[in-house]
Amino acid sequence: MREIIGAQGEITIIWIDRVPDSITTQPVETTDAGTIISHSESGHHHLLTGGDVLERTSDVRPGMRVLYAILDEPARLHQTAQSAHEPYDLPPGVYEFRCAREFDPFAEQARRVAD
Repeated sequence: MREIIGAQGEITIIWIDRVPDSITTQPVETTDAGTIISHSESGHHHLLTGGDVLERTSDVRPGMRVLYAILDEPARLHQTAQSAHEPYDLPPGVYEFRCAREFDPFAEQARRVAD
């Protein structure tokens, strides 16, 4: 089962039953404030305050970033900016975060959307 919970800037938050089988993943960068879900050019990252977060590395389209968070306890997705996006309080569960991408027809490449 998949259910879109909401969005925060370029990030779509999806509740899922479990992390898909047969994919490869890698750890995600963390700071003292949490795990970085999406980088911001201005340094105001989107952070998740808890859980185990993995980035999918197999079967991901160019420019797309797909993360999975396994939360045993509630966590908060928030942005570190003066005028930040509204935070999301997430109950325990498994979540997929998709960071939007855009296609540049002149460069013929996909890249992540800048927030």
